[in-house]
Amino acid sequence: MQTEFTLSDIYEEIAEQLATARTKALMGEHCEALGVLQAASLEYTRFRDVLSAYPGFHALEHSLNATLSALHTDYEREAGSHEQAGEQNARNRKRTRKAA
Repeated sequence: MQTEFTLSDIYEEIAEQLATARTKALMGEHCEALGVLQAASLEYTRFRDVLSAYPGFHALEHSLNATLSALHTDYEREAGSHEQAGEQNARNRKRTRKAA
């Protein structure tokens, strides 16, 4: 038996996935957040034409874009801090070798 989904079911599912992704990102679970966001993005892309007739379409689109942008910024910031820590460790090793 197949179940039929309404526009509101699809909308609510995507909105819930976005909220879950934001929550996971705030808790520091960036990999999980990106996975959930990717699933939400795929669902949004799949149903974009149908959802465009739904009253909350623009809010959902904005929420998806804002979440994607925020996670991307967090990812870049985290990658930058790891890169700086790696450079600092390399400098410390050079100093240790020179001192020995």
